[in-house]
Amino acid sequence: MKDLRPEGARVTMEMIGSRSEVRRLAWHENEAMLYAIGVGAGLGDPESDLAYTTENTAGITLRALPSFLTILTQGNRPPAMRNLDYGRFLHAQQTIELPRPLAPSGEGWLRNEIVEVLDKGANAIITTLATLSGDEQGENVIGQSRMSTFVRGGGGFGGPRGTARPQAKPDREPDCRVAYGTRPEQALIYRLSGDGHRLHSDPAFARERGFERPILHGLSTYGFACRAIISGTAGGDAHRLRAMSGRFCKPVYPGDTLVTEIWLLAGGHLYFRMLDGGGDAVIDSGQAKLF
Repeated sequence: MKDLRPEGARVTMEMIGSRSEVRRLAWHENEAMLYAIGVGAGLGDPESDLAYTTENTAGITLRALPSFLTILTQGNRPPAMRNLDYGRFLHAQQTIELPRPLAPSGEGWLRNEIVEVLDKGANAIITTLATLSGDEQGENVIGQSRMSTFVRGGGGFGGPRGTARPQAKPDREPDCRVAYGTRPEQALIYRLSGDGHRLHSDPAFARERGFERPILHGLSTYGFACRAIISGTAGGDAHRLRAMSGRFCKPVYPGDTLVTEIWLLAGGHLYFRMLDGGGDAVIDSGQAKLF
């Protein structure tokens, strides 16, 4: 693969601690609804998921999906990441934590920091922690989003490899399975929420990066899993899901069927994984917490 990184734009241990400037942001109901459609809500059945897709349906109060936090926190990258070739990036892992339900509209202050860099041989993993707060000082946390990014060709700099092992799947049948179809144009819808990376829309760009065609955003796939957990285990109540993490292990192409298998554990904890139509895991070692 041709090295497209500018000279000096390499993954290094010195990236740890790189912090973005604190940025003020506001979000509105239309953005929460567009995001929900981008992760499949209401598609194929407009009367389903009305609590996420409409603000004017009698007897229904608009709610934001918990995974909408990933959209609110995805920008404002730390300076040390800005010169890397984003075409080499793949989502490795994603975690969200919400101390209280996320409002479908609001405002806050966003800060983002690189907290870990791992050397995986030929490749690297960069982990950032984004915090959305109700004030400029970082108090009154609205939510935190931890993102691990797999950087193809970014390794070999002599950093630690990492020792964390993913949680094993329970040795029994799942307590429930939730299947959702994605649409061929799913990535084109999702990108309108703010992730316009060409890997998800430009066929030539995707082929140049080793994919047969544009792939679905990892965070769209993550949102499908969020919907499945809420539907399958939380009685459709988005406010009960406050924490969720998962490891991405295979790209999804728009049009794939996604099946989320969920195991109920003690104390409101869940284990989940998501499979594609061929039965391969696309998200594994998933964990979530219901309140």
